[in-house]
Amino acid sequence: MANHSTHEKSTWHPMAMVAFVTLMAGGCFSALWLYTLAQLPEGKPLNITYGLLALALLTITVAVYTRLTRSLHHSPMLPDHSEREIRHYRELFPH
Repeated sequence: MANHSTHEKSTWHPMAMVAFVTLMAGGCFSALWLYTLAQLPEGKPLNITYGLLALALLTITVAVYTRLTRSLHHSPMLPDHSEREIRHYRELFPH
């Protein structure tokens, strides 16, 4: 009986979910940063905090997606349509 790993059974990598969550959180913090930018004299420390959090989270997202692209040899957000991947899919899911 063959023992399949999680990567073979599913089409997504667990780190792609981490990158997606950090992307969403970075977008929220960048919106908060823009909102506090309008209230600059009073909200300067909060503005700096939101800006740094947004920058950090978006940088983490880029780093994770870059690492996944290099390790998977294709984009983690788009499927791989090579002949090898098609053969592998047909072996796993014969119709």
